[in-house]
Formats: sequence, structure tokens, C-alpha cells
Amino acid sequence: MSILKKLAGETAIYGISSIIGRLLNLILTPFFTNIFEKTGQGSFLYGILSYFYAYIAFANVFLTFGMETAFFRFSEDHKDAKRVYNQAFFWVWGLALSVMLLGILFHEPLASLTEYGDRSNLVLMTIIIICIDAMAALPMAKLRHEGRAKRFAIINLINIGISLLANVIFLAILDKGIEYIFVSNIIASTVRLGLALPTGLPDGFRIDRKELWAMGNYGLFIMIAGLAGMMNETLDRILIPELWVDGTIFNGIARTGEELNGMYAGCYKLSMFIALATQAFRYAAEPFFFKQAKDKNSPETFAKVFHYFLLLTLAAFLFVSSFSQEIVGFNFFGIFGPEVTFIPESYWEALTVVPILLLAYVFSAAYINLSIWFKITKQTRFALLFAGAGALVTVVINVLTIPRFGYVGSAWATLACYSVMCFLCYTVGQKYYPIPYRVQRLFIYALVFLGAFAINLQIGPTNGFFLAFLSKFLVCGAAVGAVYVGEKYYGVF
Repeated sequence: MSILKKLAGETAIYGISSIIGRLLNLILTPFFTNIFEKTGQGSFLYGILSYFYAYIAFANVFLTFGMETAFFRFSEDHKDAKRVYNQAFFWVWGLALSVMLLGILFHEPLASLTEYGDRSNLVLMTIIIICIDAMAALPMAKLRHEGRAKRFAIINLINIGISLLANVIFLAILDKGIEYIFVSNIIASTVRLGLALPTGLPDGFRIDRKELWAMGNYGLFIMIAGLAGMMNETLDRILIPELWVDGTIFNGIARTGEELNGMYAGCYKLSMFIALATQAFRYAAEPFFFKQAKDKNSPETFAKVFHYFLLLTLAAFLFVSSFSQEIVGFNFFGIFGPEVTFIPESYWEALTVVPILLLAYVFSAAYINLSIWFKITKQTRFALLFAGAGALVTVVINVLTIPRFGYVGSAWATLACYSVMCFLCYTVGQKYYPIPYRVQRLFIYALVFLGAFAINLQIGPTNGFFLAFLSKFLVCGAAVGAVYVGEKYYGVF
């Protein structure tokens, strides 16, 4: 249990920056949506912003090329971890600098290939953000490998603070447009790179072609799987504006693709309550898993980690899905006026997808835990298989459903994708690297949480009615209490 406490402690430290980073997105969501709402183009502008940031997520996976995971994995086999780091550093920086140069030279022709040919400046700034973030990835990974979680957290917190401050100055004080959201990001990312680089510079310039090739081959599968995984997470916000015919009736109102995309992206942020915990966990768990893999009791340890972390995500699903309208209707105690809510009311019709997306992220958290077996055994080809299957499900369901059902089809595509990935990863993994997961017990707990959500769904939004709020809270508490009793008195470990 002491090992699990250490992992929990490191997760908490990484989580300070990671969770606050995700919370920044949540904080900026009402900031952006309410500012855009005043222009009369609220969901339209937020849809454009979501479109470009979806591409940023894709490209970051490509430029890092799986080298963070490759660095962790090969460092365990190599006596000189610094030498391994050097190879990964040269690979990522060479790729990032090349893409930045090409982007500067050809951003206008690239912009013409999208629906936003008149916004080539956004394309250029998007490319710059992608490259700077990729260049900071290895120095930040080195801090994780060295166990310097506090420095990692401090750098990320500074990045978050600068991003928030710059956005407030540019948009709220100077009344600038959407372009300055990208400018704020460039400033914050540059500062993070500058802070991470002094301890993250390579200590030599010798390239070992054999080792670099081996790391590249390992990272290739991680990268392709990462692209497929990112496709599962963000492709919908690219496809909705592309596949929805502007002016088509949705819920009785003629909508554009950008409007639907903005509404969907705004409510999608509620799923970040699970995603942020998962990201913090991943930062701590990835090096932890590799270091524990040599221990003879590691399968049991991995099963415990999976069990307790999945219970946490299921509880998050229950509370956030039960109180989604209360969360988005929060008006900051009236500080900014009664008309300023977490998300403007014009977005609220998309709240129907929040429980679907939250459940999808429960499966996503499960997959991150389950996937450790093919990383430990260096069988990363399976990462491509699982993520590829998920990507296929994502593409097919989105293409078939968006033209008719809009973002609702995208939400179900996300849930179907992660469910398929989990099933495949678990089934195959038990053959190559058996781990004694307590699946039956977790299934029972999942039914308890889903049953509690079904009850709260019948109660509906509380709309300020205290007894309704208390009733839903007690239902959630009863579900959590039942699980606690099951673990306390009938535990499986």
C-alpha cells in the first residue's frame, strides 16, 4: 500500500498543475463564451476556436512522435539515461523546427485548404503554438523521469497564470478579437519552454543512429496510436462544421455547423472533470508503471491502481452528470452580473450529451490503465491496433450521424470508440500480460452509479429548489456510501 500512497502523492503534485491547467480551460470557457456572446456570434466564434484547437491537439501528438514514452521505456534498459534523452531531444526538436519553418513559408496556401482561408494568421499562430509546445515536451518529460514533480508543477502553474492574465488583458481590457487568444497561448508556451530548457538541454551532441532508430521505431507506434486516440477525442469538433449543412434545422432552429460545434464544445468541457484527473494520473503513473514492472507483485499492484482509479472516475461521472445544469448555470455569485453564467444559456441544449461524454471518459481512463501491458512488453504495435479500431468506430459513426443528429451522434461515437478500445485492450492483454483485475466487482459498482444517475435524471434540474438539490446529492452520497461499504467490509484486495 505504501507504493500506492507514493503514486497517489506524485499524482497529487502533478495534478496541481495538470488539474489547474484543465481548470484554466474551464475558467476560460465562461470567459470566452460570454465575451463572444456579446458580439452576437457566441457559439459561432467558439466553434471556430474549437476547430483550430482540435488541430493543435492532433499536431502535438505527431511532433512529439511518442518520444516521451520511448524515453521512459529505453531509460529503464540503458545504463546512461542522459544518452537516451539526447536522442529523443534531437528527434523532437529537429521535427518541430522543420515544421515551424515550413509553416511560416506556406501557411497561406495551407489556410486556403480549410474553410478559413481568410484567417491565415490563425493558421500561422496555430503552427507556432504546436511547435513551441512540442519543443517543451522532452524537457518536461525529463523532469517527470527525475521525479522533480514540484518543478514540473511550478513551470506549468506559471504557464497557466501567464495564459490567463494575457487573455484577460487582451480580450477583457483591450477588447481585442479571437486572434489574441492565440497570441496569449504563444506567450505562455514560450515562457514555459524558457523555464524548462535550462535543465532539459542535452549534455552532448552525439547522435547514436542505431539507438535513435530503435527509439523512433518504438515511438512510431506510440505516435500513430496517439494520433488515432486524438482522432477519437477531437475529430468530432473538426467534422461537425464540415459535415453539418448550414441552415439545417436542429431542435427546431436553423443552425450552422460552427454554432453546433460551439455549443457542443462548450458543454464538452464538463467531461474535463474526469479528463483532468486522468491526465494528472498519467503523468505520475507512466514512469511509475515502468519502474514497478520488474517487481514480482506488479500485476497485483497494477490491478489495485486500476480498481481505485476507476472508482474515482465513476464517482465523478455520477456527480457531474447529475448536476450538469447546476454547474453551467453557476453565475459566479453575481460578481459579473446575473447575465454571466459559466456557459451562456444558449449553449445549454447541448447538455444532453454530457452524461454520454462523461461515461466515455470513464472508459478512456480505464484504457490508460489497461494499456500499460503493451508498453512494458514493448509490443506497441497493439497500441496501433486498438487506437486504430477506435478511430474507425469514431469516423464511421460521426460520418453517418452528424448530418442528421449533429453533435449527439458525435457524443455516442466517443462512447462507442473508448468502449471498443477497452474491450480489445483487456481481452488481448490478459493473454500476453495477465493482470488480476476485479472486473465483476467493478461491473456491480458501475451499475450502482448508473442506477443513481437514472434516479437523479428523473428528479431533473433543481432550478434553485433546495429540496431537489438535496435529494440528488443524497442519492449520489448513497451510491458512494454503498461502494465504500463494499470495499471496506467485502474488499477484493
